Parts: sequence; structure tokens; C-alpha cells
Amino acid sequence: MKIFLLGATGSTGYEVLKRLVQDNHTVKVLVRNRAKLNLAEVQQSVKGKVVLIEGSILESDKLKEHFKDSDLVISALGTGTNNDYTEIYSQGGRNILSAMRANQIRKLITITSGLIDMSDPSTDNFFLNRIIRPNFNKVYYDQTRWETILDETKDIDWICVRPPYLTNKGFTGKYRVQHKHCPKGGRKISRADLADFIIKQMNSSEYIHKKPVIAY
Repeated sequence: MKIFLLGATGSTGYEVLKRLVQDNHTVKVLVRNRAKLNLAEVQQSVKGKVVLIEGSILESDKLKEHFKDSDLVISALGTGTNNDYTEIYSQGGRNILSAMRANQIRKLITITSGLIDMSDPSTDNFFLNRIIRPNFNKVYYDQTRWETILDETKDIDWICVRPPYLTNKGFTGKYRVQHKHCPKGGRKISRADLADFIIKQMNSSEYIHKKPVIAY
């Protein structure tokens, strides 16, 4: 399968990239600076093919060209620990959808956060409400705008994965998934296990037009 991956220079996106290559997929990767993506680890056991493209998610017309011949789009875009005002999710997301339509690509797997849903009882506590949410309020605001855009999108088979707190621990393959709200008692997930779940959604229709939360 030919995959277009966004956000591969981030920790989660890099885990997704490694899995895609291991599974023998051809992967186009959009990066603002190719020097930020170290392919040495991936290339040690290369089975698939990685094509690096320098550019920006905000360059809408160029994105349409970049998406050509892709079968599926995975967006692991993020802002890291930065809480500056951003439109990387909302405007970036609009550009992704537009480029997909221009190339007749039907499936999108994207990531937001389990903390943007204030109705989730699993995330209603002092630490998250008074410390984490205020410190990332601008990021969560844009993620919410992106989810609103997705809610109104019916012609694309999107899956929006909502991870809770992300760790750099290794792959376990043992995690729980629940639509919209975090599994009871779940608080975190490793990026390696998140990547595993994302890869599994490539050939699954279980969570199309849904927002699964994955946690231990």
C-alpha cells in the first residue's frame, strides 16, 4: 500500500513510520526540514520504500501534487510541548481533506487528544483540569476545531484517534480501546502501542467516522 505520512519528525509519527516500513509499505513523508528526520534506524531493516518530500502542510496547492498516487493518508501532526496559537490541525486538516479529494483518496487516520473531550469522566480531575489543560489550551482548541471539521466530513473515511498521556515506553500490544471516552482507569499509552493501533486501522472499518481512545 502507498501511504502518505505527515508528522514523521515527531515521536509518534516516527513510530508509525518504522512500522510502515517494516510492513513493506511505500511511504511518502512530508517534512519541513529533511535533516530533522533520521532514517538510519528505519533503514537498518528496510523492506518498504521511504520518499522524503520537503514542504509545509499549509501549502495547499503543493499538497495536492504531493498526494498523487497515494492510497491512504496518516496524519501524526503535532506541536510537541509548544502551546503557541496554531492552526496546524484545523487549517492543516482542511488542506489534507482538499488534497485527498483532488486525488480521490478515501481514507484518513488522524490524531488529536483524549483530553479535549470535557464530557469524559476519566479525564475529570484536578491535575488535568487545572494544570495540563490550561498549559495546552491553544493546542486543544485547534484540535477541537479539527474534530468539528471531521464531524462535518462525510465523503472521507476518517478515523480520529484520541490518545491520553503518551510515553516513550516500548511496544506491548496489550491495550484497551473505547469509542470517544477513555477506557475506565486508563491514563496513558506508549507511542509504540499507539502506532500499532494506527497501523491496524489501515485495513479496518471498525472505527470509521469515530474517535477511539486507546489506553492501558
